[in-house]
Amino acid sequence: MKYWNKIGIDEFLLKNTDMSFVALSSTQAVLEGTYHLCAHHPEGGDVDCDYKLRIEIPSSFPSEIPVVREKSYKIPRDRKHHINNDLVNYTDSLCLGSRIRILQKIHENPTVSGFVEKCVVPFLYSISIGKFIFGELDHGSKGILKEYKEIFSVTTNDQVLNILLCISKKKRIANKRICPCGCGYRLGKCKRHFIINKIRYLAPRNSFRNEYNNIIKQMRYEKK
Repeated sequence: MKYWNKIGIDEFLLKNTDMSFVALSSTQAVLEGTYHLCAHHPEGGDVDCDYKLRIEIPSSFPSEIPVVREKSYKIPRDRKHHINNDLVNYTDSLCLGSRIRILQKIHENPTVSGFVEKCVVPFLYSISIGKFIFGELDHGSKGILKEYKEIFSVTTNDQVLNILLCISKKKRIANKRICPCGCGYRLGKCKRHFIINKIRYLAPRNSFRNEYNNIIKQMRYEKK
């Protein structure tokens, strides 16, 4: 229970009194109830509405991302509204963005409230006004690869995939390999190692290998 307090579950529940624990184990905590969205943005104006949410928080948070499901069915179950329903992603969960981008946002405030404010609120606000004003990824591997090109400052899908493989290796081993960006230098000598090192500390190495595998699976699925 000390761990769950450390990541601010009690604080979140005090602020959101219509949400509560529905399950607690050594592997995850599950919160469920009505989340009151009260937000403002100059482009979209004021939003004041309710969503019934289920938030599944893994014990490995913040290096693993919570799964969020909208239980009131206000959001249509289709890709236009960014509800995951394919082979790779968690079925019926909110598509809050690419894995690495979400981890970066969580890292800024690694608490349940920080995750909700940085990742869930912008999604629900966009859904409420009918426009993704904070940015919208293309569906499937195309959107993920596009965002990772921006994060890694590269231009091709192969570069992205090879960088993910580099991050999945021990730092001392990866730094001796030729940088995937194509500069010809070892990764340790390329300026991108600063970008990669910041990302590698967001999660365990195997999670980046899993991300690589998920993208490959998604690409194969999309070709069918």
